[in-house]
Amino acid sequence: MSELIADMVEIGRLPDVRMSFHLMGLHVRDVGPSWTYPSHEHPMYELHWMIEGDMKMIVEGQIYDQKKGDLLFIRPGIIHSCKSAGSHGFTYFCIHFSVADPAFSKELERRQAACYEASTPLVKELAPFLTELCNFATENKSRSLSAAKSMKMYASVFELLGTLVEQLSQTDNIVLTKKELLASRIAENIEASIRSSLLHGQVEDNERKFVQDIAESLKLSPSQVNRVFQQVYGKAPRKYMSEILLSEAQRLLLQTDLSIDHIAMILGYKTSAHFSRQFKRWIGIAPSVYRSAVETAESPPLVSPPPQKS
Repeated sequence: MSELIADMVEIGRLPDVRMSFHLMGLHVRDVGPSWTYPSHEHPMYELHWMIEGDMKMIVEGQIYDQKKGDLLFIRPGIIHSCKSAGSHGFTYFCIHFSVADPAFSKELERRQAACYEASTPLVKELAPFLTELCNFATENKSRSLSAAKSMKMYASVFELLGTLVEQLSQTDNIVLTKKELLASRIAENIEASIRSSLLHGQVEDNERKFVQDIAESLKLSPSQVNRVFQQVYGKAPRKYMSEILLSEAQRLLLQTDLSIDHIAMILGYKTSAHFSRQFKRWIGIAPSVYRSAVETAESPPLVSPPPQKS
């Protein structure tokens, strides 16, 4: 074995990938000239693309006149409303999504709502993927998607989102501040710590002291770690860690047939009861209820974890 290892040269490697992705409300609609939608907000990002006609979108008091081909990007929690602006109604494509990926979220969180005209490089680059998803939605209206078609749809969505982030970065010419770079390193340390914990089943111990360990590795105090991370990411490191653990718990519940006892063990909890209590604190329902909601073809509740003390 040692001879085989000595004779092996690694010429390439990609990082481990673990991403929680939620796609919701992807639709194409025709609406009439008197159509309106009242002020509302939701916990997801929104892309709103005009296919035909004119629309007026009001986002936190800012008015955007969307015409054919224009794209509007709206962040979570932003209040917005819309109505038809022409005499013949309009056709639009809308997609709501959330991605539990720190690098991706960090890029999107820099932007407030913004409207990009059809002639901009950003929209030109996104148009093929938007068109593909529009066609996909139209062709598969009211049908249950097979596993193969679902994967093809996900591939189109990720192509769209990857191009979106790439184009936004080029458009805005962003330079990270020292504080943002430090917060990014803290996030990377949190993710690495959780990966190690999942491999060795030590989540509980890690949860008590991971901020101190990260602070020592970065030569900072725990209070500095908490303060910088809160300022950049808008949440405490402990909450960020809990969100990643929740994402992993949801993945195991929905994508495997492992027992809840087994999942609790994988996640590092000493008992399934402890895991169940923690899961219920996160989203308000027990893991068994969450899993059965999917098995009975009901949508699991889309809720944010309750506020936690950092």
